[in-house]
Amino acid sequence: MKKLIVSVLFLMAFTAAFSQEEARVMKVKDGDTYVLKTTAKEHTIRLLNVDATELNQHWGFNSWLNVKALILGKVVKFEVLKTDVYGRELAMVYVDGQRLDEILIANGWAWHYINFDTDARLEDLMRKASSERKGLWECGAEKVCPPWLFRKYNAKNRYRFCKGCIATKK
Repeated sequence: MKKLIVSVLFLMAFTAAFSQEEARVMKVKDGDTYVLKTTAKEHTIRLLNVDATELNQHWGFNSWLNVKALILGKVVKFEVLKTDVYGRELAMVYVDGQRLDEILIANGWAWHYINFDTDARLEDLMRKASSERKGLWECGAEKVCPPWLFRKYNAKNRYRFCKGCIATKK
């Protein structure tokens, strides 16, 4: 039985290693969406496990700039796990041997997307970034509006609930 379990685990690891592809990052659309080019085709990738602030949201432009500086033009490894309703490939991305989702969350460039992922390590990284006031957490957790709420709010509620570091009017 032990040999069977070890064989299955080895096969799973072997298969996972070969399901990764290499591609060059051609464009960073925002903090969590990229265009990658392999020798065969272009891929529009949505990074799994994170939700970066929108470009027109507090810290969204900064997130985009930081991610762009980190990965644009680099060759990365990626593994597509599924496709979303917008046709983007949902993928894990690795840059310089590190998981990109961990880098973004640890630096406060994106939220851990807890609606779709339960990775305790990512949750810990987000909690640490928040306590250290890194990136989008610069004004404290009470001033941060999750991007999934920002997208749902109308303009009035975005102004009311998603101001970021702007002092509240009294």
